[in-house]
Amino acid sequence: MRAITRAARDVFGAVWAWDGIDPSGGLDPLILAEGALRNGVPLDPAREEAFRGRYTVILEEELRSNPAAVRALPGSREAVEVLRTRDHAVLGLLTGNYPTGAALKLRAAGFDPGWFPITAFGDEAPSRPALGTLALRKLEERSGAPVDPRRVVIIGDTPRDVECARANGFTAYAVATGRHRIEDLRAAGAHICVRDLTDLAPLLELIDAR
Repeated sequence: MRAITRAARDVFGAVWAWDGIDPSGGLDPLILAEGALRNGVPLDPAREEAFRGRYTVILEEELRSNPAAVRALPGSREAVEVLRTRDHAVLGLLTGNYPTGAALKLRAAGFDPGWFPITAFGDEAPSRPALGTLALRKLEERSGAPVDPRRVVIIGDTPRDVECARANGFTAYAVATGRHRIEDLRAAGAHICVRDLTDLAPLLELIDAR
């Protein structure tokens, strides 16, 4: 958010406030559009593109200047490494981030973007549920056959991730490592809720069963 704020002020003006905007699980283009609306700033394709370029530069600076502050959340690296060895599992990255921002964040936390053959980024669909639909279509194109939505598991830490899963008939595996508590994620309709990914057994059992 520091990078987004700095970029917005550089492109749109010194006064820019994010008060009342919840970025958790949001799509970068929609976060920017809501910010522009709240700040009374006109948003057109040229200025949005200028913002994206500036944001990428500043985000890279932020991540490089304080590498010790960037870390993979408990169990996440291990989960990815284990699932990459499962022949019956295909990893995907579904995120509200712009593609360049997502790659920068992943690498800073020790993940290779190439580990995720299926991707759906924030600028590819108008909503998070629509990103889920897009990811499923890409998976079907890759496999060359229809995929039962019930075999897709969304792992996320916000109610918007849960919404994405349920809107598409996927399984919502909610992890309370973000701003939202287990109770919040359960109330949002998550099928399974855990505090973090330290214990991989429930996730692997679910994946293997699917």
